Amino acid sequence: MIFPVFSVLAMELEGSTPMLVGLAMGCYGLTSAFLQIPFGTWSDRAGRKPVLAVAIIIFILGSIMAAMSSNIYTMILARFLQGAGAVSAPIFALIADLTRPEVRARANAGLGASIGMAFGVAMFAAPFLAHWLGLSGVFWAITGMASMSLVILFTFIPSPKVVVPLTKEKTSVLIRRVLDITPLKTINLGAFVCSMGLSITFFMTPLLLKENGWDKSDWWKVYLPMLLAGAMTMVPAAIIAETKNKFREVMIVGAILILATFVILFLGQALNSFALNLTAGFLFFMGFNIFEPIFPSLVTRMTDPQTKGTASGVYNFCQFIGQFLGAMLAGMLYLEYPSTIALVMIVLTLFFIWKTLSFPNPTPREEKEQTDATPTNKQEGVYN
Repeated sequence: MIFPVFSVLAMELEGSTPMLVGLAMGCYGLTSAFLQIPFGTWSDRAGRKPVLAVAIIIFILGSIMAAMSSNIYTMILARFLQGAGAVSAPIFALIADLTRPEVRARANAGLGASIGMAFGVAMFAAPFLAHWLGLSGVFWAITGMASMSLVILFTFIPSPKVVVPLTKEKTSVLIRRVLDITPLKTINLGAFVCSMGLSITFFMTPLLLKENGWDKSDWWKVYLPMLLAGAMTMVPAAIIAETKNKFREVMIVGAILILATFVILFLGQALNSFALNLTAGFLFFMGFNIFEPIFPSLVTRMTDPQTKGTASGVYNFCQFIGQFLGAMLAGMLYLEYPSTIALVMIVLTLFFIWKTLSFPNPTPREEKEQTDATPTNKQEGVYN
């Protein structure tokens, strides 16, 4: 709900500049990034639900502060606090606890689908809500939904039937074990590139719509079709990757779509073409949604039960640091050098494609062995 409207509405706060708005938009990702690993590792030790509850409460407090902010500096502090509710790592670890490897991609696809639906509803609702109630109204709505999620966590979410023994190893040891898994480096790079592109897309699109005379209440006419285009690629990608064990091939297709996004965006900025800029947005969501279900599934497949939370923390660190840097890059360069933003993303995406070409697909037999195995310090060689 924030992404579709924030870069325009935050400019109305006292003291706002494009760079400070970019910082406010991205600093959520900065604190989230640095707390993903501690929260993920903490959930390996203390259990998923208690950690999630603490995180959601922090997020609620940050949302209340954001709703009451009247200047950009208070908003930046509020966004930092929101980001401290770094819930992603223990959520993905909990999904892994509750599912078998054979259906984990589908479980994450279900999560991805719910996120996609939330995006769709938000893109329809946020422009209207922002038009009627302003930026504070959007944050109050987020506060209410976060409060509902805290109730749902303890009312409807099951606890794992098989309790994984909580590890007593030091955090540094758990992180080293995760970083020893070579395929995860490619996944984490992909998470960084995708999230950076997401922040850039959502920073630039509202400004482009405003510059081309679109009223906020009409923005959903652009955003909703973008999400539907993404949904058209997400479900088939998850099915092909899981049932045919074609994770590498599906990742390459998604990366090529993201590369095409920023090539077209570069041309759109160079030619001052609104149509090309809009086309780039559609292509980005088609590529981005390919990765939504398969990345979290691969992270949990490639780690043992004691390090799933830590591995999810490292993965989400890369996601959120990408979100932060993408928003900051867009905020600093949008007015003077918008084409440079696309060039940076083209280089990063080409590097990701190169790394993906050697990505190993996991085999079903080896996944089961990895899930059942006693953790070791080295986990190389379990992928074909």
